[in-house]
Order: sequence, then C-alpha cells, then structure tokens
Amino acid sequence: MSSIYTPKEGKEFFTPFGPMLGYYRMPPELVDALNGAMSDRLEDHSDNLVGKVSQELRFDQNLINLAARGLGQMLIEYHVRARTRCNFGEYDHTEKKFTLDVMSGWFIRQFENEYNPLHIHTQCALSCVGYLMLPEGIEAEWAEDYQDHHPSHGHLQFAHGTDVHYSVCNFMVKPRIGDFWIFPSYMFHCVYPFKTKGERRSFSMNVTIEEENVAAEQAPLQKTWRL
Repeated sequence: MSSIYTPKEGKEFFTPFGPMLGYYRMPPELVDALNGAMSDRLEDHSDNLVGKVSQELRFDQNLINLAARGLGQMLIEYHVRARTRCNFGEYDHTEKKFTLDVMSGWFIRQFENEYNPLHIHTQCALSCVGYLMLPEGIEAEWAEDYQDHHPSHGHLQFAHGTDVHYSVCNFMVKPRIGDFWIFPSYMFHCVYPFKTKGERRSFSMNVTIEEENVAAEQAPLQKTWRL
C-alpha cells in the first residue's frame, strides 16, 4: 500500500521519490585496521565479480567482524532513516530491534587503466563502498581531468532513473581515503579507469538488515548484528 501524506505546513518542499545515499567518514583507526588486515592469503573472488581489476579479495570472518563493529551502527541508521523517509515519518524505530547480516565483503585492488563496469549487487538489500588507499600523485591527474567538461578518472558513478527536468539520474563521487558510501543494492554504479601508477584500494560489502518488533524499552537504536 502506498503511503498517504498530508502536508502539515503552509509551504513544503520534499523528495518522496527515488533511493537514498548514505555517507560516513570512517575513523582513521578503522582505515588503518582494514588496510593492515588485507593479505594475498585471502581468497581471490575476482572470478565471481564483474570488476576488470587486479584483485578482489574476499573478506574472511575476522574482516567481516572488524567491518561490522566499525560500520554496523551507520548501516542500521541508514536503514532507519530510509524507512522513515519512505513512510513520511510514520515509522517508529524505538519499538524495533535491528539485526545486521553481513553477507559478504571484499577488497577491490584497482591499478592504472583498470575499471569496474556498470553493475548492481544481488541477493542483498544494501551495498556499500569504503576507500582505503589512492595512488600517489593522482591529484595531479585529477587537476588535469577537472579541466574537461566531464571529469571521471578513477571516480565512482551512481545511476538511477531517467535524467529529466527537475531531476537527475547520475551522481559522481570523487574517492577520498576514509569515505564510506551506502546505497540500495539495486542501484547501478561503475568505476572509471585512471592513468596514475599505483593502487586505488576500496572495499565493498553486501548486507541485509532485519527488523523485529519488541517493547519500546527493549529496543534502542543499537549495535546489533548477526555474523
């Protein structure tokens, strides 16, 4: 059933359509911990993913635990805010318990001239990407690229819907070490190649968040996850 909304003010502007992106600035300790835990001993998951990149290394259980501890609360908060927005505020998270199920995670090791084609993620509700490393000197490449009418080198681009009046269908992200983005799994996205020698390292996770109705006093917004 569609949500029914009645304006409460004499003048309002709002966005009832389309998916929501989430952004979080990861603490440096988490970035360092994730970088320190990356190892070639991890399973190479590249054959199961679409990326045209050097390596995509699957998270082991320790890495899933590390990422869940550091990012679980933000992922749950995205879920709550998105559900609240979709229901025009008629959503009470205080009477729910949230369980974060991290279904998979992996490092993406991208080097010069490599890229990740347009794709979505499947068998999950939410996806995310966090940035851990950039090639030394890529800022010089970006300075040159930004003189062009459509810069894109090494950038992440999201796409959804149709570009029409008063609406946009794509959103470009310039990677920065420590930036973490959350998006619905069905949202198309891609990563463009770059020319600078060195590694552009990121990670992605696929997650699902489950809700359980409980008494209000038992259900604060909390760090609760299932591994």
